[in-house]
Amino acid sequence: MAFMLKIRWEIASGQAGGFKSNQEALCKVMQDDHPGVICYHVDYPEENVSEWVEIYANDDAFRAHLANEKGKEPLGAVVGACDKIICRCFGSPDDESREILKAFGTTYHQTGANAFVVNPQADKDSPV
Repeated sequence: MAFMLKIRWEIASGQAGGFKSNQEALCKVMQDDHPGVICYHVDYPEENVSEWVEIYANDDAFRAHLANEKGKEPLGAVVGACDKIICRCFGSPDDESREILKAFGTTYHQTGANAFVVNPQADKDSPV
């Protein structure tokens, strides 16, 4: 089943440049290697803060994302550049994924009724 992570990265003083370059490298890995990563959105709403929305088609896609050798170094650098990480999960990852998410201090939240649905018939080329 699909699930979504909303992550707030509070970047340590003097670490923003390294954080951003590693974030860009990590996003490139996701675009090239992971079709099960439905969304990997990054923004910078304020100085030394980055917020990400990650949507995974299923637990296998999530675990493949973290197991990808090309992504391990940039992810480690992103984590290392932060003073604080807040990770909120919406959906129902399985026990193995939840064990991985413990490292990010993940908390679990309910979504409004019918508000988070990954359409199994979604067509990336749809004109409507």
